[in-house]
Amino acid sequence: MSRTAFEKNESRKMSNLVATSNYRYSAILPEFCNIRLLCLNPSKRPTSEIYCHLFDYSVDDSLVGTHMYEALSYTWGTQQNPLPIYIDNKPFHITENLYAALSHLRNHSLVRFLWIDALCINQEDPEEKAGQIVLMARIFAKASRVIVWLGEAKDNSDEALRAIHAAAATTKIAKSPTDEVVKSAILALLKREWYGRVWVRI
Repeated sequence: MSRTAFEKNESRKMSNLVATSNYRYSAILPEFCNIRLLCLNPSKRPTSEIYCHLFDYSVDDSLVGTHMYEALSYTWGTQQNPLPIYIDNKPFHITENLYAALSHLRNHSLVRFLWIDALCINQEDPEEKAGQIVLMARIFAKASRVIVWLGEAKDNSDEALRAIHAAAATTKIAKSPTDEVVKSAILALLKREWYGRVWVRI
């Protein structure tokens, strides 16, 4: 599948979820390279419902003063079994994978500011999507950091990440893991959907 076809397919899937939600986007102002940021409310209970707020923010280089935010890189995942979050107290359905990411990213006491394409771009507005896609390189460049969400822990993925971190931390030439379990875990991790994204490969 070509990059354009893949993006259209992913966008179509998310548009279907947006259409079933009660939240309605307000128009985003095109001046000053405006985008939206997601304000993720804290919760002391990991299983509590997810509440957040969207607000306009400018990534124009000419403006003085910035607000730190993080950009999320992930895969939308399947549309089956969508789960509701609440934006301005109105339900908004998202994929299970994104819901899991938000659940892990949510702080127990502090608000977190994030840019997430599926939420910060109105997926039902082709004109807005076209304008926001042009800004994506700037959005990621201006983020305080980019978070990669590979999915929930499984197939010894924790062991795989520990082995990768250990190899990266040494100044010596890293040797291939001798533990077959670790080798299998790393291979399983590298086969996750995120690594198959067109913009990850290029």
